[in-house]
Amino acid sequence: MLWALTEGHRQRIFVLGIVTLLGALLEAGFLVLLTATLLGLANGETDVGPVLNVTLPITVALALAAGAVTVRLLLSVVGVRMSAILTSEVSMARRRRLARSFLHADWATQQAEPSGRLQELLTSFVSRVTLAVLAITQALTALLSLLAFLGTGVLVEPLATLAMIVALTVLALVLAPVRRRIRTRAAEWARMNLEFASTVSELSSLGQEMQTFGVRERVVDRVDALTVRNAEEQRVVQTLNGVLTPLYTFLAYIAVIGGLLALSSIGVSDVAAVGAVMLLLLRSLSYGQQLLAVSGQLTTSIPFIEGLDKTAARYEAAAAPDGEARPDRTAPVEVDRVSFAYTTDRASALTDVSLRIGVGETVGVIGPSGSGKSTLAQLVLGLREPTTGVVRVAGVDLRTVDRDWWTQRVSFVPQDALLLTGTVAENIRFFRDGIDDDALRRAARKANILADIEALPQGFDTHLGERGGTLSGGQRQRLSIARALVGSPDLLVLDEPTSALDGHSEVLIRDTLATLHGDVAMVVIAHRMSTLDLCDRIVVIEHGRVTADDEPQALRERSGFYRRALAMAGIA
Repeated sequence: MLWALTEGHRQRIFVLGIVTLLGALLEAGFLVLLTATLLGLANGETDVGPVLNVTLPITVALALAAGAVTVRLLLSVVGVRMSAILTSEVSMARRRRLARSFLHADWATQQAEPSGRLQELLTSFVSRVTLAVLAITQALTALLSLLAFLGTGVLVEPLATLAMIVALTVLALVLAPVRRRIRTRAAEWARMNLEFASTVSELSSLGQEMQTFGVRERVVDRVDALTVRNAEEQRVVQTLNGVLTPLYTFLAYIAVIGGLLALSSIGVSDVAAVGAVMLLLLRSLSYGQQLLAVSGQLTTSIPFIEGLDKTAARYEAAAAPDGEARPDRTAPVEVDRVSFAYTTDRASALTDVSLRIGVGETVGVIGPSGSGKSTLAQLVLGLREPTTGVVRVAGVDLRTVDRDWWTQRVSFVPQDALLLTGTVAENIRFFRDGIDDDALRRAARKANILADIEALPQGFDTHLGERGGTLSGGQRQRLSIARALVGSPDLLVLDEPTSALDGHSEVLIRDTLATLHGDVAMVVIAHRMSTLDLCDRIVVIEHGRVTADDEPQALRERSGFYRRALAMAGIA
């Protein structure tokens, strides 16, 4: 897992390792020279040594020590810089992979994701990746430094150093169960973080309902309960992780004391060597502490990294289909005996549905709530694939059609107009290149929103606030229609475009549809019967099946649902 995390950056890690090892060896040499020099000065000697069978004048020893510690500083700065670059690049790569895999996943996968999950993954989980990479570089530094100091100690005083190596190995084995416990609890903490983010995102979107129904305290209680559970799990993980370092320090110092007793019992007489080894071992303990601390950080981060990688892999496995076919035209669109079920354990949302949308034809789709109208719209747009049957475009299976070609020729107006936090122009363009200002004006005029835009302080450059919050519902919907029309589509699908609008806004949208009639093929899903005045044909869907498909006048005779709908709308 951690090795895979560094894929593509291992050459930099190798160089970082060399820089770290050289720096650690220089520091170890500095400590040995410093110890020997201090003992020499204390004894009134002019030479230092022998150190590793070499005798040096004190001035030369001090100059070498100063040079070693200076180069050590420069190498440390280089190592820190390399670690920062590595951390930022790995974190960026993980964030880009997750975002790209989600945005390239099919609509079914995107829609099924809980609210707030992607945001939590891209923030909290990626921050854990950052911590993990930082911990890896720190662990590499600590491990190589530890090896450099122990290696130097073996050269100076083998017996004491080997005893310390044995002690450190025993410490690692003793503390292994604690690290396993940390990893188990960290996995639970990662799961709770996702649950918390999803729940808070869902509840925050229901602010109006919460205020209206007077359930603020209930919602607060639910968020509080999740907060407490999350905090308790965090406390356990951090406590276990925090205990590692003091426990290691205690056991390590006990080992040092034991080593000194052993040396005194065998009567070691080389005071300079013993002093140098003690400095090296004490410094080694600090690197051992660092190694243990970052191992705890890595242990707590692994469940987050695993969750991130599994989610990205799931998105990648559900990549939106893309074909190569480019038909001569976009019409007719034929839905041929299509059935669709969201999951294998649920009843079909649509069963054996067939219909045809000709060039410039306007087809209305009506039916009770839950009858499958929106599912049909998603199938026609190519956002979902039929469970059985086929959707054809000019005789070509839609699943084999080039997705870029198709999206340039179809467009969609949802029931709830979702706008970006940005300007009017940015909302109409919607990330599409090649749309000039004249195209913006034409689309706005067709959508009957141009006058409203021109009345704004900066016209098309007016910032609309967060998610277009400064506009009314009708203005938002007409702006959504302008977005759909600016690309000059051949096929336009509208899902309940007037269901929540006032009479004036509905009239303006009906005028827009009248302007488009005959030039653009349209599928209009509606509950309001007045929206269907311009339809060439109306399809009735009940319980997932097409029960009628005919011209409006003939449909009065054939469909009881259509007659009841007309009566409820007050249309004779």
